[in-house]
Amino acid sequence: MSVRATERLIGDAVIVTALPKGPQMVVKAINEETKIITTTWFSNSNEFQEGFFPASALDRVEVKKTSPAGKKPKSKR
Repeated sequence: MSVRATERLIGDAVIVTALPKGPQMVVKAINEETKIITTTWFSNSNEFQEGFFPASALDRVEVKKTSPAGKKPKSKR
């Protein structure tokens, strides 16, 4: 599912849907008229990269919530 090109997306982590092993990128800017999203990321060689993608090519990165290390979830009795 592609993302919507709105200002609320700035700062969110996204990936390119067609690249299963592509980098996670951060949304830097959005052109709402053309629906082009500017993203930034670091390459494997730690170089700063910038790319421009259509909103239809991107998906948000799902953040999994985990409990803090060493804490057990409370049991329901």
